[in-house]
Amino acid sequence: MSNLRLALPSSGALFDGTSKLFTDCGMGIRRANSRRYTADIPQFPGVDVLFQRQSDITTQVDSGSADIGIVGLDRFYESRLERGESVLIHRDLGFGNSKLVIAVPDAWLDVTSMADLADIALEFRSKGRDLRIASKYQRLVKRFLNQNDVNYVSMVYVSGGLEAAPVIGYADVIADITATGTTLRENDLRILLDGTVMKSQSVMIGNARTLANDQNKLQHIRQILEKIDATLRASDNQKASANVEEHSEHKMTSQHKKQRDFIGSYKQLIENIKPFSEPVQNQ
Repeated sequence: MSNLRLALPSSGALFDGTSKLFTDCGMGIRRANSRRYTADIPQFPGVDVLFQRQSDITTQVDSGSADIGIVGLDRFYESRLERGESVLIHRDLGFGNSKLVIAVPDAWLDVTSMADLADIALEFRSKGRDLRIASKYQRLVKRFLNQNDVNYVSMVYVSGGLEAAPVIGYADVIADITATGTTLRENDLRILLDGTVMKSQSVMIGNARTLANDQNKLQHIRQILEKIDATLRASDNQKASANVEEHSEHKMTSQHKKQRDFIGSYKQLIENIKPFSEPVQNQ
């Protein structure tokens, strides 16, 4: 009987959000020091915590090296295998809200939409070169560009410091994740009006095959989800009570619907992993 392997971000905003969520849920993570990449949860002795780069977590879950993990939805959709074994377990853990956007230099005064960007790409093509877009989200951005008829584009892979790309000269436009847009504005970049590739937030993912065939791991996940959902419901109830005078009846109804959705997270997981269940062999 093997332990449940839980991969968590080793640094950044998702590390902070995950640590707070687990502490609030009464599942404090015990880590010897910040340089150690393994930890445990005293309340769950059957769970091994693995701290990894967020960019690697989806791949590790897909391969079965980790059973479950917490990542941004953007990272999950960018990195997962098209016919892989990773599935969404929890669609919104309550932190890490951001969006993947297309941003152009402020100096491009006439470029405000994706249609304008398509025209610029055609203009560049007529001059003998492609429009260069710097991003670490190659798959998601390419798909978005195709949907918006932006052709003649060269993707430039950059893992960090994208905001400097147009100034330095190795890209014309960037596509990056942002929470507030402040860093983009400070670097004289502007998000296109319809340039949001996707909205993102923290999610829990899992390997459907390893979970479907290990009842012990499923039991651990059920207990973890129950604690997470209870904490998120309590947080939402507190926010709703604090702002009750400001909420319209419609907004309160939406709030209650969101709370009801929490209840089905484990049930939905069971449905998602059914196709991966292996038949029990007769002895």
